[in-house]
Amino acid sequence: MDFKTDLWLVLIAFVMALITGLVLIPWLRRIKAGQSILKYVEMHAAKAGTPTMGGLIFILPIILIAFIFIGLDTPLSLIIVVASCGYAIVGFLDDFLKIKHHHNLGLRAYQKVIGQLGIALLVAVFYLRVNPTGEIWVPFLNVFWQLGGVGIFLLTLLVLIATTNAVNLTDGLDGLAGTTALIYLLFIYALIALTDIGDEITTIGNLTAVAVGSLLGYLLFNTKTASVFMGDTGSLFLGGFIAMISLFTGLGFALIFLGIVFVWSALSTILQVFCFKITKGKRIFKMAPFHHHLEKIGMHESKIVAVYAVVTIIMGIVLVLSVMYV
Repeated sequence: MDFKTDLWLVLIAFVMALITGLVLIPWLRRIKAGQSILKYVEMHAAKAGTPTMGGLIFILPIILIAFIFIGLDTPLSLIIVVASCGYAIVGFLDDFLKIKHHHNLGLRAYQKVIGQLGIALLVAVFYLRVNPTGEIWVPFLNVFWQLGGVGIFLLTLLVLIATTNAVNLTDGLDGLAGTTALIYLLFIYALIALTDIGDEITTIGNLTAVAVGSLLGYLLFNTKTASVFMGDTGSLFLGGFIAMISLFTGLGFALIFLGIVFVWSALSTILQVFCFKITKGKRIFKMAPFHHHLEKIGMHESKIVAVYAVVTIIMGIVLVLSVMYV
């Protein structure tokens, strides 16, 4: 790992994201690309009309720097960028329909699932060819297991579909998904440095550094009160990017721990829906995902973001220590 190079990439990506945001947000306002707010999320009514599709602020620097500075002569790095863009396209279509029809319903659920599954299948086939033994790092044991071809194929599908949807669900408060994703990537970078196993992984580390810088720039516009939302364009890209960075470095299982806030966003939603259907109307939480429940019981939006950030930091520290001392 070349830390000097990666620090330059962080700085370059930050500046590019800052410039992108300063240009993009006024343009989104001019074309009235405002976010509609669901009626049952009444505490966010004042945010109606805030520009969406702000994920382009961090997506564009990642793409440009990947092609110009990093180079894409390594297959895993190429598929990370291309497949993440595929997820961004699915998200863009969803955002576009919401803006066009002036409501918060874009693509139908099955349409989004088909798009996500199609990309995940292509990635899984590709990764199976690159990693036929299915080697993956096991947290806390600090060993690499070989899951086999079928195992790594199914795990890739599961991780991609679960992570893209989990990050999408977490994107419900100003700065929440961006902040937790930034911290996640910082610790993944640390884990990559500690478990570095070749040039391909080093290049993925470069991509991770670029994403860190880009998200830093984006968060200047997205923390409370947000000037722009990342939209599904950004959250699906970010979910796919995080999933593939983790999988392709052999750190897929780290998602369960380091990505605990994403896991909980998805799990709390599943539990809420399951309970509602089984009990015919009863709910576990006042609202799902869980961050909305915390809002309902009176916790301030910024404090919720801080709590989620601290939880992610603690899990990251534990994982790094497990690598260093196990």
